[in-house]
Amino acid sequence: MAVLVAAVILLGGLVLVNLLLTGAVIRKLRKITKESPAGRGPASFGLAVGAEVPAFSALTVTDTKVTTDDFTGASTLVGFFSTDCRHCLPKVPAFVAAARDAAADGVRAIAVVVEGEEKPADLLAALTDDVSVVVESEGGAMVDAFAVAGFPSFFLVGPHGTVTASGLKPELSPVAPSQI
Repeated sequence: MAVLVAAVILLGGLVLVNLLLTGAVIRKLRKITKESPAGRGPASFGLAVGAEVPAFSALTVTDTKVTTDDFTGASTLVGFFSTDCRHCLPKVPAFVAAARDAAADGVRAIAVVVEGEEKPADLLAALTDDVSVVVESEGGAMVDAFAVAGFPSFFLVGPHGTVTASGLKPELSPVAPSQI
């Protein structure tokens, strides 16, 4: 009987130590998860809503010059795609549809295709004549101007050259000035 009582006390002690160690491991994992952005999208994937688009100059595939001045006077939907991004090509039809819908309200659309290791042929074929297309290498003028940190990224630039909406989906609604 004394051996049984000693075994139960020893087993209870081991369970208590195991519980304390498990709690310590869980606390440590929570702390690491909070400090690490791994597994989450970037906190900021580009210019913030309300930010003014910095000066840049780029050429479309039809040799039309695009500059910051082109963002004044009307809203512009800008989509950034990368040839190395597996999520980009499936988002192109939604971007083109959003561009067509927005065109009825006088919104222009520009697609920026960042050429990585893959060639841009598939992305260029998916983009239609409804959208002006700029092809850049990594670190191009528009990518730098919008501070793009992930692909695909979408921005709605208001008629005064400031970002009025941004997101990871091409369907953007402008944020009211009071929300900025």
